Amino acid sequence: MQKLKCTTCNCEFNIRNHCNAKVIDVSEKGVCTTRIKRKGGAYAQAIAEFEFSDELFSLSQDEPSVICNATTCAYNSDHTCTRDSLLIGDSLIRTKCFSAKKTKK
Repeated sequence: MQKLKCTTCNCEFNIRNHCNAKVIDVSEKGVCTTRIKRKGGAYAQAIAEFEFSDELFSLSQDEPSVICNATTCAYNSDHTCTRDSLLIGDSLIRTKCFSAKKTKK
């Protein structure tokens, strides 16, 4: 995974639109099941991003593994995401993968 962007506004792993989880799990329906609500909500998220120094941010940018269980996604190769870039973000109800592409039948 060359580029991962997470725009989730209330997740323990999200700092400056970067996911710090080592493994990201995407469910059968494209939902990010790795997401953990941050104690304190969006306000705590904003404080964490403010306090996270540029030096620590550059050191923490290891690329996570993406486990994909979305059976209808063209980028799912044996439960591994093969896409070069990925966008995870908030939808109306859940946090999901917006980079999924349905396979043609």
